[in-house]
Amino acid sequence: MISRQQRGFTFVEVLVALVIIAVGVTGLVSLQRTFTQGSVRAAERSAALEIAQHRLELLRFNEYADIVSGSATVARDGKDYQVVWTVTPQYYHNGWKTSGDVGLPNPLPSEPDAKAALVQVSWTSRGGEADAASVEGWLSKFNMRDGGLVITNPPPRSEPKVTYNPGAAPEVIAIKLTDDSNATLFQVKETTRPTPSVLTKDGRRMVTFDTVTYDQATQTQRVEDFATVECLCKFVGIQDDVGRTPQRLILKDDQLTLDPDGGKLVRKMVGEPADSNQPELCVECCRDHHDNEEMVASGNVYREESAAARLPSGDHRHFRASSFILGTGLAQASLNENYLEVCRMRRIDGWYEVYPDWEMQAVTVSTSEYLVDEASNQTYANYVRAVIRALVLGEALPAAPNDRDATLMNGSYQLIGRAIYLDKMSDSHLQAVISAIQNGEDDWLTKVPFYEVNNTLLGDWDSSNTGVATVTNEEIETIVDPDRNYYGNYSRGRLTTVAGGTTQVTMLSQGGNTGIIGRPPIHVRDIGRDISSAMNITVEERSGETTYFAVSGEFHCLFNKVTGNTSSWQDCKKNDYNGLTISASDLNVTCSFSFVGKSATPIYSCNGIQQGSSLSIQFGSSNPGMVFTPSVISVSNIQANDPEQDIDIRINN
Repeated sequence: MISRQQRGFTFVEVLVALVIIAVGVTGLVSLQRTFTQGSVRAAERSAALEIAQHRLELLRFNEYADIVSGSATVARDGKDYQVVWTVTPQYYHNGWKTSGDVGLPNPLPSEPDAKAALVQVSWTSRGGEADAASVEGWLSKFNMRDGGLVITNPPPRSEPKVTYNPGAAPEVIAIKLTDDSNATLFQVKETTRPTPSVLTKDGRRMVTFDTVTYDQATQTQRVEDFATVECLCKFVGIQDDVGRTPQRLILKDDQLTLDPDGGKLVRKMVGEPADSNQPELCVECCRDHHDNEEMVASGNVYREESAAARLPSGDHRHFRASSFILGTGLAQASLNENYLEVCRMRRIDGWYEVYPDWEMQAVTVSTSEYLVDEASNQTYANYVRAVIRALVLGEALPAAPNDRDATLMNGSYQLIGRAIYLDKMSDSHLQAVISAIQNGEDDWLTKVPFYEVNNTLLGDWDSSNTGVATVTNEEIETIVDPDRNYYGNYSRGRLTTVAGGTTQVTMLSQGGNTGIIGRPPIHVRDIGRDISSAMNITVEERSGETTYFAVSGEFHCLFNKVTGNTSSWQDCKKNDYNGLTISASDLNVTCSFSFVGKSATPIYSCNGIQQGSSLSIQFGSSNPGMVFTPSVISVSNIQANDPEQDIDIRINN
């Protein structure tokens, strides 16, 4: 007789077990399939974005007249991607306008001031669904009103040639790297994107922009792709060969080049992200943004700080996150504690690596029209060169251009803020630049690692007399949520007149890395290092004559993106406004709209409305899918500037 302990499994028990195993295996297979599909779709989207960016770069390197719309099919990893690029002309006349807009220059220039390029890539995903991605950029002709750049063709050569297209003022300013006003071959440096791009993730920010230096003699260029990222980190401790030394530019054979000793693994303090809800670059930021004694001795450190303030390991100080969040003062963080960090990073060989901190030296504010004007633009570019020269020689900084004050009629106007940054150079590097200046070398500026950046959307703006004019200083947001009235953008530096008189408009920018992301200081060294710039605004009020007023407001635009069987609302891009028109029933009233960069809220303004007038303002578009709410604004017996009347736009294509 078989005991209970010796008895085997019954057929029913075996059958039940097999069913349970089968169900579990089926779930695992399904889960694996889901993971695989997600990975494939991510790879497809990454490939599509690379294709779109590559096409945009190809357009940038074309001759200006050859930058036209087109299409192509690109094969990548066995899949066909359909690429369509749409190029639209852009004219600057009281703001940027394109064909069909009201208020275009008359007569129309033979060539547009700039061209907006939208590159759209579509493909069929592995699951059979339609998918798409897009990028956009602005390109400008050679003789832009940004310093009178000249392109002279060098002798024929076998190497690939690069055609340089200067960026469009007022968003982008090209700085000639020569003191010779008669030079026909020289280097040019500019921040290529109209404004820094601001992203947010769980309240933390990352700002990216490019700087390009183009050499006309050799028709080559160096592109520096920067990211400044905000992280919440946690101290781990001192470790061997985990953290890296900073990357930086040094002077070799009279040319700026990457330091071969940069990015090396050394023994030093390291950190790690305190949680997973942060930008991916926080892994490198938390790990590498620490110094050691050897780095201090060599002068190649991430953050400048006095020797007395540094830790025994040579590291610069870090401060507890709670100190800044709760406003309880600056308390130094210790091992295993959380601390706030902001890192400047540069893309090197395809990867972002941590760079020495930003060092802001000067800021300047002006109207958009000031920077578009050729003479004023040249004045500002000369000022930038003078600032860098004074910093190198250890002299007092020159005063900002004194012709920036403006007299305006009633209306809304976008102001521009710009900042100058200079990286620390080694003693030998600095002495080489000083010698070049003293020896009268016209191209001494090619040896200096400086950057001129449009920080309109990152500075803090204020008007001294809000009874005369107000200026926007909205919270930095990039959230898209129609129900909560967020539109993926925000406004700073937009001036709206209220009444006749004078006001002083000021923009204040924080020094160091936090200034780039628009945050308060996170280190004691940065407290009090903010720099401001001001300009006087006079609003005309003509006594005894007809008084004029304005109607203005913002465009709150959302685009309904359809992917396969799903759709989602996304914030509109510049090209989505192509074909938009604003017209007033009074033909003497001029209406226009403009915006600065892809993160700014577009604004419209109808100026020159005579006191007591009654009229209507109508919004329309050549795009039948663009719906305005309201589409018409009625003004009756106007006696003051109308309160801002914002327009909601929904685009269904």
